[in-house]
Amino acid sequence: MEILVRYGEIGLKSDPIRKNLEEILRKNIIKLLRKYEIDAEVKILHRKLLVKINTKDKEDLALKLLKKVAGIVSYSPVYECPLDINEIVSFAVQIMKKKLKTLNKEKVTFAVKTKRSYKKFPFTSVEVNKKVGEAIVEKLGLEVDLENPDIVLGIEILNDGAYIFTEKYEGIGGLPAGSQGKVLCLISDGIDSPVAAFMMIRRGCRAVLLHLKMSEEALNKVRKIVEVLSDYDTELEFVVYDYKKDIEDIVEKLKSIKKENYTCIFCKRKMLKVAEKYAKYLDCDAIVTGDNLGQVASQTLKNLRVISENINYPILRPLIGLDKNDIVKIAKEIGTYEISTEKEIKCPYLPKHPKTIAKPEEVKKIKEKVKLV
Repeated sequence: MEILVRYGEIGLKSDPIRKNLEEILRKNIIKLLRKYEIDAEVKILHRKLLVKINTKDKEDLALKLLKKVAGIVSYSPVYECPLDINEIVSFAVQIMKKKLKTLNKEKVTFAVKTKRSYKKFPFTSVEVNKKVGEAIVEKLGLEVDLENPDIVLGIEILNDGAYIFTEKYEGIGGLPAGSQGKVLCLISDGIDSPVAAFMMIRRGCRAVLLHLKMSEEALNKVRKIVEVLSDYDTELEFVVYDYKKDIEDIVEKLKSIKKENYTCIFCKRKMLKVAEKYAKYLDCDAIVTGDNLGQVASQTLKNLRVISENINYPILRPLIGLDKNDIVKIAKEIGTYEISTEKEIKCPYLPKHPKTIAKPEEVKKIKEKVKLV
């Protein structure tokens, strides 16, 4: 099986940057397929990539896996034929014949859509559509429907050949993982943080996932989430830090001055401090959190301000302006939602009335009084 892979914004870059991104994308495809013991060759064409799957019994799996490669906008299993109009017409008719056998329908309509990237080919896209369409009507007796066809026959004419297909799968787009640096992502067993990590991978980052462990139960869920995300970034790193003593120390100190309602704020401040140390040690360029504005007490704008102070790394919050429904939708699409929701593990340290609007001066007083970060 050969699969034609299309990218999006990679094509907008200058030639040297585009070629570098194409090569990263090529290697990422090979790494993911090899993870599942799929032998493949990936060739860079003119602003496309061609994936040849050599493991016959895993072709369907390969098609599913390409959905997880950042940088791919769409892809199609294709038939390759020479740059000759008669060959293209002949191949197209045979491919349509084969496609018809898979449809359980008496009356089938079709449309032909040609994209001619190789401008030296002597026929325009419209002319190719006309010649191929006429041959299919004549030999197979099908009707043309340009608005809502049962089958769309696609033809892409590139420098080295013509590629014909009847299926088109959507990718996740973005930029190839590893092309935009490395980020330290705080990861929990909830819905939000896995989505935040995915969104940064989709934008071309390599990810280090840092879990601040408070229970074995939550850690087990996180391990499952990490396994899912490792398909999107095959070089994903996972780190666990035992956070229980830290949070217990925070709670004890705040109780001693009757400021338990500040627990979430000082907990998040400490989490970011731990993340900062790991980001430095693991050579990351930024810290990523699953914060979503106004969703919980610690995520009000006032609280985010005091939580973020004194951190010497950019703090990226890719979910900050999304609705919860948007986040849930992405979580379902990437395969983390069911794991995150299989059993809710509530934080045992959550105060009864968490502070929602913290003032920097008050936080400073508490911090100095009980020696917290």
